[in-house]
Amino acid sequence: MSRDIFGPTQPNTGSTARDHLANERTYLAWHRTGISVAALGVAVAKFAPHRGDHAIAAGFILIAAGLLVSAYGTYRYRVISRQLESGVFAPATFAAVVTSSVVTLLALLAVLVLL
Repeated sequence: MSRDIFGPTQPNTGSTARDHLANERTYLAWHRTGISVAALGVAVAKFAPHRGDHAIAAGFILIAAGLLVSAYGTYRYRVISRQLESGVFAPATFAAVVTSSVVTLLALLAVLVLL
């Protein structure tokens, strides 16, 4: 077992096709979530006109959070693809927690801006 920036790697003993397809499904889930959060930002900015500049600011915060989720999903997909090709796998721990925490904080900030 070798070590990677994501932690210890493990041998890839499963089906290569199954692993790549699972990686693609996970990527699409990250991307779908990012698009949903960004769409929520557009909706907040567009359909909360009585909040004025606060709605626009909250909308932009949510759009940024959605883009962050999509960017992380793309990054993670590429990392996992390379790992699968090399025959090892390192589970995500730190980066996934940081990304989720930042997106959660951005969502809370957007709510506070709307208040």
